[in-house]
Amino acid sequence: MQAILGFTALILNLVGYIPYIRDIFRKIVKPHPYTWAIWTILTTIAAFNQVKNGGGYSSLFFISTAILVGLVFILSFRFGMGGASKIDRLCLILAALLLIYWFTSKDTHISTVVAVIIDGIGAIPTLIKVYHHPKSETYIQWMLAGIAGLLTVLAVPKFDWILLIYPLYVFIMNGAIVSVKYSQERKIRD
Repeated sequence: MQAILGFTALILNLVGYIPYIRDIFRKIVKPHPYTWAIWTILTTIAAFNQVKNGGGYSSLFFISTAILVGLVFILSFRFGMGGASKIDRLCLILAALLLIYWFTSKDTHISTVVAVIIDGIGAIPTLIKVYHHPKSETYIQWMLAGIAGLLTVLAVPKFDWILLIYPLYVFIMNGAIVSVKYSQERKIRD
């Protein structure tokens, strides 16, 4: 069952990113470069931690995410929006400082918790961007990534909070982005 859930999360992740990347090229989606820079570093860390901590099939989601997020980060240089505000810079500085702390930590448990905190800081610029420009993102990638995060929680081979914290965070954060987009688009329509 864990293999089925792990591969389903992998497939949902891939299916979500294909139209997202297509919409970047169509200039519909405008990824925030700071968010995607931070997420590229962190998803790579999370992928290594999941594998190192025995994450089994749940690791597939994180490995694929690291690759896909890295691609979006590269595309954000040409097609993205944001990065000039004080909040953007503050988030980048805080994330960098915590990343330095992460490098000094040899404990994968601490590094995973720090990674979740940094990831949350990295999400702030995108949440603000979506709040002000809800049309700069599409639903499918965020919804499928959230569902994939939930499936990844279910694919964890043993109940260990360190294996659960990051995929649970992924589920919650993607849900927050979808919620902000939906509420702002509804305000615009009304």
